[in-house]
Amino acid sequence: METLLSEAIHLIKSLETDRADAEEALKQQRSRKNMINMKIDSWSVWKLQELPLAVQKEHEASLSDVIELQWHLEDKANQLQHFEKQKTELEEANAKIQADIDYMNEHGPLLDSKQNQELQDLKNHYKKKMEVMDLHRKVNEELEEALEACENARLKAQQIKEEIDKDIYQDEKTIEAYKREIHQLNSLFDHYSSSVINVNTNIEEKEEEVTEAIRETKSSKNELHSLSKTLEDLKRVYDQLTWKQKSHENQYLEAVNNFYAAKKTWDIELSDVAKDFSAISLACTKLTEDNKKVEIDINKITEKTNESIRKKSKYESEIKYLTIMKLKNDKHLKNIYKEAYRIGTLFHLTKHKTDEMEDKIAEVRRKFKGREEFLKKLTQGEVAAGMVLQKKLYSIYEVQALERKELIKNRAICAMSLAELQKPLLQLEDEAERIRTLNKEHSVMLNNIIDQKDLIRRKVGKVKKKLRKKGKKALDALIETESKRSAIFKDLEATKSKTMIFYAKINGLNEELKAKEEEKKSFDQTLEILKNKFITMRFKREHAQTVFDHYMQEKKDCEERIFEEDQRFRVLLAVRQKTLQDTQKIIADSLEENLRLAQEYQQLQTTFLKEKDNYFNIYDKQLSLDTSIRDKKQLCQLQRRMHTLWQEHFKLVVLFSQMRLANFQTDSQESIQKILAVQEESSNLMQHILGFFQTLTDGACENDG
Repeated sequence: METLLSEAIHLIKSLETDRADAEEALKQQRSRKNMINMKIDSWSVWKLQELPLAVQKEHEASLSDVIELQWHLEDKANQLQHFEKQKTELEEANAKIQADIDYMNEHGPLLDSKQNQELQDLKNHYKKKMEVMDLHRKVNEELEEALEACENARLKAQQIKEEIDKDIYQDEKTIEAYKREIHQLNSLFDHYSSSVINVNTNIEEKEEEVTEAIRETKSSKNELHSLSKTLEDLKRVYDQLTWKQKSHENQYLEAVNNFYAAKKTWDIELSDVAKDFSAISLACTKLTEDNKKVEIDINKITEKTNESIRKKSKYESEIKYLTIMKLKNDKHLKNIYKEAYRIGTLFHLTKHKTDEMEDKIAEVRRKFKGREEFLKKLTQGEVAAGMVLQKKLYSIYEVQALERKELIKNRAICAMSLAELQKPLLQLEDEAERIRTLNKEHSVMLNNIIDQKDLIRRKVGKVKKKLRKKGKKALDALIETESKRSAIFKDLEATKSKTMIFYAKINGLNEELKAKEEEKKSFDQTLEILKNKFITMRFKREHAQTVFDHYMQEKKDCEERIFEEDQRFRVLLAVRQKTLQDTQKIIADSLEENLRLAQEYQQLQTTFLKEKDNYFNIYDKQLSLDTSIRDKKQLCQLQRRMHTLWQEHFKLVVLFSQMRLANFQTDSQESIQKILAVQEESSNLMQHILGFFQTLTDGACENDG
C-alpha cells in the first residue's frame, strides 16, 4: 500500500508540474504577443525589409506549436485509450473479485452445513458403533449366562446323581445289615427249637424241672413272638427301602431325561446365538472398516489442526503466570517452614534449658546427699533429729519427683507437638539430622549421668551400710565417750545453721523453678499460637491447591473449546487468506502497470523533446534556403493578411491554450479521481484486512474469556 500511495503521489506531482509548465507556456505566449505588438508598433520603415523574415519565423514557430499541440492531443488521446483499457481491466478484475466474494458468501453456509453434516454423520457412526457394541456385549452376556446355566444344571445333575448313589449305597448297607440280623434270628430260632426238643426229651427225665422249663418256654415263646414282630417290621422297612430305591431311580431317570432335553434346547439356542454372533461380527467388521475410514478422516483433520499450536503460546503464558503464583506460594511455604524451624529451635532451647535444670537439680541432689552423709556422720547420736530431717528430705525428694514427672509430661507434650510438626518439616531433614545427632549426644550424656546417678546410689547404699556398721560401733563408742557430747552438740548447732542456709538456697531454687515454669507456659502459649498459624497456612495451601486444580480444569475446557472453534473457523481462515492473496496480487499488478505507464510517459516526453530539437534544427536550415525565394509581393500580401492572420492566430493560440488547460485539468481531475478511487479501494482493503484481524482477535479474546 505504501508503494501504491507513493506512486500515486508521484503521478500527482508530475501532473502538477505539467500543468505548471503549460501555464508558464501560456504566460510566455501572452508576453510574446505583447512583445510582438510592441515591436510592430515600434517598427520603423527601415525595418520593413526584416518583417517578412520575422513573420516567417513567427509563422514557423506557430506551425511548430500547432504541430506540438496536435502531437500532445494525440498523446493525450492515446493515454485516454490506455487509461480506459486499464479501467476496463480493473473493472473486470473487480467484477471477478466481487464474483469470488459473492461465491464465497453464497457457498460459505453450504460449507458450514457440510461440515455440520459430516460431524453429525460422525456422531451417528459413533452412536451406531456404540449400539452394535452394546448388542455384542449383551449377546456375549446372554451366552455366558446360558453357559453358566448349562454348567450349573450339569453340576446339579451330577450332585443329584451322587446323592442318589450315596443313598443307594447306604440302603444296600442297611439291607445287608438287616440280612445279617435275619440270619442271626434264624440261627437263634434253630437254637431255640433244638433247645425245645432237648427240653422235651429231658422233661421225662426231669419232671421237677418241667415247671421251670415251661416257664422258660413261655418266656422263649414271648421272645419268639417279639422277634417275629421285629422280623415283620424289618420286612416292612425293607419293602419301604426298595420302594424308595425304585422312586429314586425313577426320579434320576426323569432328571437325566430333563437334562438331555434341556441340553438339546440349549444347543439349539446356542446355534441361534452363534448365528446372531456371526451376523453381529460381520456388522462389527463393517463398522470397524467404517471406523478406519473415519479415523483416516480424523487423522487428516488432525493434520489440518496443527495451526492451533500458535495459540498454545497464550496458554503457556497463563501457565507461566500460574507457575509464578506457585513460586509465590512456595516462598510463602518457605516462610512457614522458617517459622516452624524457629519453633523447633525454641523447643530445643527449652529442652536444653530443662536438661540444664535437671543437671543443676542433680548437682544439688549430689551436694545435698554429700551434706546429708556429712550430717549423718555428725548426727549419729541424735537419731530422732536425723529421722525428722530424713522425713523432710523424703518429702522434698517426692516434690522433686513430682516436678520431674511434670517435666516428663511437658516433654511428652512437646514431643507430640514435634510429631505434629514433622510433616511440614520434611524439607529440613539435614538440620533435623543435625539436631538428632545433638539429641543423641545429649541422650548419651543423660544416660551417662543416669549411670553415674545409679553408681552414686549404689555408693550411697554401701556408705549407708558402712554407716550403719559404724553407727553400731559409734553407739558403743558413745557409751564410752560421753565426755565428747558437748563438742558434738556444738557441731550440731553449726550444722543446723548450715541446714538453714541450705533451706534458703532450696527456696531460691524453687523460685527459679517457678520462673522456669512460667517461661515454659509462655513457650507453650507461643507454641499454640504457632500451631494455629500453621493450621491456617496449611488451609491456605490446600485452598491454593484447589484453586490450581480448578484453573487446570478450566484450562482443559478452554483447550477443548479452542479445538472446536479452530475446526469451525479453519475454513473461513483459508477463504480469507485466498482473498487476501488475490487482492495482493491485483494490487501488485496495478502498481506495476502504473509504474510502467509513468516510465512510458517519461520516455515519450524525452523522445518528444529530442524530436522537437531536431525539427527546429531542420527548420532553421530550410528557412535559410527559402529566404532567397520570397519577394516583395508576398511581403505586401503578408502585410495585408498579417493582421487577420495574427488575430486568428492569437485566437487559435488562446483557444488552444484554453483547450490545453481544460485537457490538463480534465486529465488531472481524472487522475485525481483514479487516485482517489485507488485510495478508496486501498482503504476498503485495509478496512477488510483490519476487520479480518479484528474478528481473529475477537475470536481469540472470546476463547481466552
